[in-house]
Amino acid sequence: MATLFAMAACSSHGGRAARARPIFSPNGEILTAGGKDAPKCPEALGGWWDRIAAAHGGVLTRETLVADANSQFDAMDLDHDGFITPSELSDYRAALDEEGSTGPDISIPPGEPSADTQMHRQRRGDTYIQPKVRAAQIPADVVDPVMSADKSLSFKVSREDFIAQANEIFTELDKDHDGKLSKEELAASCPERG
Repeated sequence: MATLFAMAACSSHGGRAARARPIFSPNGEILTAGGKDAPKCPEALGGWWDRIAAAHGGVLTRETLVADANSQFDAMDLDHDGFITPSELSDYRAALDEEGSTGPDISIPPGEPSADTQMHRQRRGDTYIQPKVRAAQIPADVVDPVMSADKSLSFKVSREDFIAQANEIFTELDKDHDGKLSKEELAASCPERG
């Protein structure tokens, strides 16, 4: 389950060149669409960890991940009916493409962000912007980490489905069972280079 969100540009198919593979946060936020100049999986997830943990005292707990899942759900539920449908998710991602960002500007609290974050974001004053992501162009063979929460196959994801998946992902990623996710635990979910 946890590897659903960490699909990187690292595989080839029958002698063909490796195709760009998106990298997702544990809650389905597109961190990069992959490609030659895109950050690799560990760096993309490390930058996400920096952003989320920085807002919570430098710690990423189950509660922090669930809070992020709730925020991500709110952003994707465009009609605010309590469900995310495939077409709604496509509209959300298409809007990201138009904005040229994976989301709103992210203010970093006092102190410098990590080198990973600095390397993969543009600086504008005290605000860091995610790099442009072609969110609507997710390859058809990539399991969507948002719609994968639809366990009932109803073609819609409820908040309860999404939060349940976030809890499952946290349990799977927290390898040392200390109730916190480290950057190393996130990086371990990245596919190995083939």
